[in-house]
Amino acid sequence: MWSRGFGLQLVRQASTVRQVGVLFDVDGVLLRGGSVIPAARRALRKLVDQNQSFLFPVVFVTNAGSCLRHHKAQQLSHLLDVQIAPEQVVLSHSPLHMMETFHNKCVLVSGQGPVTQIAHTLGFQKVVTMEELSEQHPLLDMVDHSRRPTSTPSSSRILPQIQAIILFGEPIRWETNLQLIVDVLLTNGRPGCVYDTRLSAQMPVLACNMDLLWMAEAPSPRLGHGMFLLCLESIYRKLTGRRLEYEAVLGKPSLLTYQYAEQLLRQQNQNHKLSTIYAVGYPQPICLICLCFSSLNPSLDPSLDPSLNVPNHDAPPVTLLVTLSQSWSSSVILNEIKVSVMFRNLQSVRPSNCLCC
Repeated sequence: MWSRGFGLQLVRQASTVRQVGVLFDVDGVLLRGGSVIPAARRALRKLVDQNQSFLFPVVFVTNAGSCLRHHKAQQLSHLLDVQIAPEQVVLSHSPLHMMETFHNKCVLVSGQGPVTQIAHTLGFQKVVTMEELSEQHPLLDMVDHSRRPTSTPSSSRILPQIQAIILFGEPIRWETNLQLIVDVLLTNGRPGCVYDTRLSAQMPVLACNMDLLWMAEAPSPRLGHGMFLLCLESIYRKLTGRRLEYEAVLGKPSLLTYQYAEQLLRQQNQNHKLSTIYAVGYPQPICLICLCFSSLNPSLDPSLDPSLNVPNHDAPPVTLLVTLSQSWSSSVILNEIKVSVMFRNLQSVRPSNCLCC
């Protein structure tokens, strides 16, 4: 059984001040779907001591968003055969925790899994699910003939006006979520009203995970949440003649996600500056990782986190150890190359009591 206290202990044990941190992309680098890339376990064993404590600050970044952070930490710990604390995991929706200006607003959430619990964990107080909205307004969801109401049921709960929309990930019933999200957008949060396509201001939309495709065990990539977002954008533009605007887009390779990951690395390092961060992942996010950890960071909305609203002149340089191919066999070979390169560079900063290699 996973213990939160035990997880914190793992991070604290690894939190002696270090000069180096490691940032791992999970999807396609350590895992392919639910399967472990063989070299991943060998790579991670080099980062832990005999007590399974990480020798350096380590953070795992994934675009998964249909689970809670401690559940993902449990899953990764089991699959990768190392103890990973929730504080070492960044999910696609994790940076929403910093967006406090929305925490007291009534938000409609889209996705699958325990979306209400996820939203509450991130700090959102007033949460409405698609199921609750459909129950309140049963005449809105009409695509599936077998689910159409034969009478107009009454709901005992009166939902408040929706003030923002959070898109956690791809839903199960795309047609239902697309219909209800458009209803909310074009009625300014009152989906029982008539559309107003000339609204002067669009309701805030926060989207997590922009992946068009993702690689599972199937021979070819699967449709991701980015495809759902494309459908929503197309419908909105067709009905209004305007582009759908996002208040924030989170998950890899968004800048805010990597900055949040850097914050977690620093927290593991007792908030001391890291001299180097090794980023292990695909080429896709290279440019944004570089922007994130360089002195050229653009200013961010102060409502997200005031400490991120200034150029990061003290940010550590990033050494990119990149998987160049998404094929299973190439990933295995290149993971071994990455580990060799990384640990040649880590020798000068390895703790003197390290007995792992």
